[in-house]
Amino acid sequence: MRDRVTWLVHTVLVAALIWNHEPWRDELQAWSIAGASKTPFDVFANTRLEGRPPGWQLLLWPFSQLTSSPRMMQLIAFVVGAVAVWWWLRIATLDWRLKAVVLFGFYFTGGYIVHARDYVLSFLVLMAAVAVYARRGVGMQLTVVLCILAFVNAFSLAMAAAFVAAAWLPELFGLLRSNARRRRLVIGSLAICTAWFAWAAYLTYPTADNQFVVGQYKGFGRALTRSFIPLDYETAWLQRIDNFVAGVLLVAVLAFAWSRSRVAFTFVVMSMAMLLYNLTYGYGDYWWHFGNSAFITFAAACFPGRDQRRMRGSRLAANFGMVGLVVIALVNLAATRFGAGPEVYTTRPYSMTLPAAQQIRELCPDCTIIVDWDAIGAGISAQLDGRELYYLNRGEFGTFAKFSKTNIAPTWEDGLKALARFDRPLLIQTVFMTGPAPNDLELIGMHLDGTQDQNLIWQWSAKRIVPDD
Repeated sequence: MRDRVTWLVHTVLVAALIWNHEPWRDELQAWSIAGASKTPFDVFANTRLEGRPPGWQLLLWPFSQLTSSPRMMQLIAFVVGAVAVWWWLRIATLDWRLKAVVLFGFYFTGGYIVHARDYVLSFLVLMAAVAVYARRGVGMQLTVVLCILAFVNAFSLAMAAAFVAAAWLPELFGLLRSNARRRRLVIGSLAICTAWFAWAAYLTYPTADNQFVVGQYKGFGRALTRSFIPLDYETAWLQRIDNFVAGVLLVAVLAFAWSRSRVAFTFVVMSMAMLLYNLTYGYGDYWWHFGNSAFITFAAACFPGRDQRRMRGSRLAANFGMVGLVVIALVNLAATRFGAGPEVYTTRPYSMTLPAAQQIRELCPDCTIIVDWDAIGAGISAQLDGRELYYLNRGEFGTFAKFSKTNIAPTWEDGLKALARFDRPLLIQTVFMTGPAPNDLELIGMHLDGTQDQNLIWQWSAKRIVPDD
């Protein structure tokens, strides 16, 4: 009953927060890709520069063919998140009060549900994997679920690989004692996972013309600390010990997993190892990257404790681990106020794409819209029902952003050349075209109040859209 009340209150809160949340441009990027893809096969081609498999975009695709409204994407994230939270509440073996603190913390409310990204899907599929393993063990059903998990993003791929190692290793050690049918099932399912994961890794690894860079050292201490302490602070004494505190919390999580079972411990060890390696040398720049440690931490509480009696020191490890989980949950709750929470929950728009799109609809719905940077342009395009815009940094029309090395940093001269090409053009300046604007450009729209981004709308005096009163 208490879990049901927790779920109901959490779901109502998330619904209210989503209703007041303007999607960020990184959220709208996935929706733009789905909407621009005529078939599911197009999704694969359109996500090659995304640095992730296309699992989330494939889920969005059929809905994007029915409506162009980004509200549909938010509804999908809301439903996926609500189901994932319900599932976690049902199978996590934690006190109901700790569960409530976890769920109302930043990551499991605003971070991964209000902020509609593929991470909410990885949370749901991870819960499905644990539930299937608890009921069915190793088999084809678990194989299918883990293949879906591997196809969401780089972090879920690491979790899926860790899950396979944790669940299949005991089966491989006992393979000689199994019958022929069981051996075929274990080996066949492992082969399927290996092949599928290799494909997911291929789709994740940056292509030769991708802007994303992997292999550059970003700092292990930074990755460790931001994974367990998602707070913004400048306190000198805390900055001196935060790496140590994060290390202690990591050990506590491992101790808790050890108290659960060998499978849970192996999963957490390997997941954390791959996560921290990825954050140190790969994709590790924003809070939504570092927060994947929360999925791993609290998924450990969902594994069945089948071999607890044989685990040495399990009671001491459980007590130490539980203290660590409580601290992590409280820090996550504090991040709502002292971390990324204010950025997600604020009513202040993030990138001003919606106000820009609304002004364009009012001024000139049939104008050619020229944008200097497609990353912000993708958000404007999505708010204009998937309308194609002309992107100066690529020199072509499009909807979603393409993070290619061939993109340029356009200048005012590039903007003027593009304005001369079209009959009724409007120019949107976001981050490029620095310096004073040419004298024959007139500013007709200013959207400067975004949390991260801004945009200015210009018209050319030679092809004036708004009369010069």
